[in-house]
Amino acid sequence: MKKRSASADNICAVAVVHFSEHGYDASSLSDIAGQAGMRKASLYSHFAGKDALFLDVFADALAEEQAFMDSCFADEAALAAPGGQLAGALYCDRMAQRYAESAHLRFLLRTAYLPPAPLRIEVGTGYEALLAQLQQHYMASLGRLAPSLPPQRIELYAQAYLGIVDSLHVELIYAGGAALQQRHAALWQILSDSLAMAVQTA
Repeated sequence: MKKRSASADNICAVAVVHFSEHGYDASSLSDIAGQAGMRKASLYSHFAGKDALFLDVFADALAEEQAFMDSCFADEAALAAPGGQLAGALYCDRMAQRYAESAHLRFLLRTAYLPPAPLRIEVGTGYEALLAQLQQHYMASLGRLAPSLPPQRIELYAQAYLGIVDSLHVELIYAGGAALQQRHAALWQILSDSLAMAVQTA
């Protein structure tokens, strides 16, 4: 990403909260400029328009969530026990708190699941790349914790893991709270039971 000025960074910090609460269509550059302490005309000296600002904020969100993902799997590498059932667990366990605390994640999920029509391709490409990184993290973790599993089974479980993450994202957006915890516990139990059987028979 190109280096930005301090003023442009401030605009993006305001905009990520604004976009996460109002979405693309209902967001106003006048409101964002006002909250950033400047006139709308001054905002245009940093960003060509709404699309340019939105894509810069989207790139920030991808980078922030990539860093969060990396830290979860780095912590997991130091903690997880052999067997594979805990591969990817920390990332899912920390997701609800992350969603509550991070405007970047709230913005990212709202944007990924309800992309603005003019930016659908850019959003889809960026989000799919992030999911591909998540898949690689999970496969590396599962391969390390359950080395007896053949590569095809690891790829299969990685797809199931992405399905769990997708389900949790939907619950974060539309429900949260007890419904999220219930969904998380049920899906994780099924994945863990299946992994335990697969490791025993590998």
